Amino acid sequence: MTASRGRMGNQGRHAWLAAVAFALALGACAPKIVQHGNVPDEDQVVQIQPGQDNMARVQQLLGSPSTRGTFGEEVWYYVSKRTHQTAFFEPEVVDQGVLAISFDQEGIVNDLKIYDRNDGRLVAMVDRETPTHGNQLTIIQQLLGNFGRFDPDSSSAPKAPGGTGPSLPGASN
Repeated sequence: MTASRGRMGNQGRHAWLAAVAFALALGACAPKIVQHGNVPDEDQVVQIQPGQDNMARVQQLLGSPSTRGTFGEEVWYYVSKRTHQTAFFEPEVVDQGVLAISFDQEGIVNDLKIYDRNDGRLVAMVDRETPTHGNQLTIIQQLLGNFGRFDPDSSSAPKAPGGTGPSLPGASN
């Protein structure tokens, strides 16, 4: 009877350890949600009045923009993206948005536009390399290429007074 109790106790312990290991494995696979960028509060965005508010007021309400227009500061962009990743799988974009605020020449808000995932476009990356002209050196040529090219005694640059090289013009020794 004691032998069967020992086996039952071991089986119960193994089942308990298996249940704990299974729970830990499930916990390790819990999705990870990551927020990138600046998500302006909707209550603050609706306070911005085109034709009335200026850049200082927008920055006071929403903070600094994620980026500004390429050729000037006439457009401010507040960019955000939220991703969801489970274990080792690729992250999946759950939500992304861009708030674009354009200003006129005096810095007064012209227009507000909100872009979401549906407004985006995929950009295909190009795998080409830019050709360069000149010699293509091996790693050995690159490592050994400068040996013997410099002679410390024939330096043409004047040295400061007190140095061991030639003196500066007009300095007395």
